[in-house]
Amino acid sequence: MSIVYRIDQEKGLTLVLWEGVVTADEFLAHVRRLCSDADWPPPKRLHLSHLRSTALDASMDDAIIDKAAHLYGNHLETGENMKVAIVASEAFKKAVAFERVLLRYGASVVVFNFLENACTWLGIAAEEIERRLRQLRGHARGRTSQ
Repeated sequence: MSIVYRIDQEKGLTLVLWEGVVTADEFLAHVRRLCSDADWPPPKRLHLSHLRSTALDASMDDAIIDKAAHLYGNHLETGENMKVAIVASEAFKKAVAFERVLLRYGASVVVFNFLENACTWLGIAAEEIERRLRQLRGHARGRTSQ
């Protein structure tokens, strides 16, 4: 369905929401869009991807996960000081595969089951992130303009 994101320069955070069934093409398009965004990564290099409201299309195989992680890693040049939290349920195994590749670029990456734990690890307020995720969800579903 879609992947949407917002970058908060002040907080140094990129927040990404995956919504509905996501295909390999949508994932690669998102990676390219984010890597071409001049504001990414923000100064504090915090990144939170929320995948709990998504299902992965069968096209999301290991080769696609590997390709996307390498695209991110190559863009970052060195992922040193980049903290990436991924919150997943159904997509947990694929998120762990992504984590393994991105770790090679020096980023700190952890896959979590729960948003609260991810927020604690990143040092950000879970309540604020939940509010922002609701806004992104509305945007992903075309109900709001941001």
